[in-house]
This record gives sequence, structure tokens and C-alpha cells, in this order.
Amino acid sequence: MTLLRIIDSPYAWGAVGFAIGASLGVTAVSVWLVAIGLGGFVLYLRLHGPANDATEGALFAAGPAFILGWVLGFMVRGLIT
Repeated sequence: MTLLRIIDSPYAWGAVGFAIGASLGVTAVSVWLVAIGLGGFVLYLRLHGPANDATEGALFAAGPAFILGWVLGFMVRGLIT
């Protein structure tokens, strides 16, 4: 599996979001990291160029997966602590 396919995967973005949410919860640092991550996602889409039919869905699903992963992460953190 190439690095580009890993970066395009919504699972990788979701895992990063989950890690941020689970480790930091809902803090100012966590929100800043999520904002930077979403800005990076938009920049990545811009630099990625046009999507083709085979990878278009996974490419655009990465942003929402990042947010959902973060939300799930801080929910799990809240349940554990």
C-alpha cells in the first residue's frame, strides 16, 4: 500500500481524529489541532488535484471521518474517566 493511498483513506483520518479526541478530550489544544487538521485536509484536497471516479468517495469522506473520529475519541475518553 502506498503512502498516498494511506493519506487518502478516511480510516487513517478517522484514526488520527480519534487519537486527538481520546488523548486530549475537548480542550483548547484539541480544538486547535482539529482546526489545523481540517485546514490541512482542505489544503491537501487542493494540492491533490482532480479526483478520479475510483477514489473520489474515499478522498472526500476523509474530512468527515476526521471530525467523527475526534467526537468518538472524546466520548470514549469521557466514558473511561
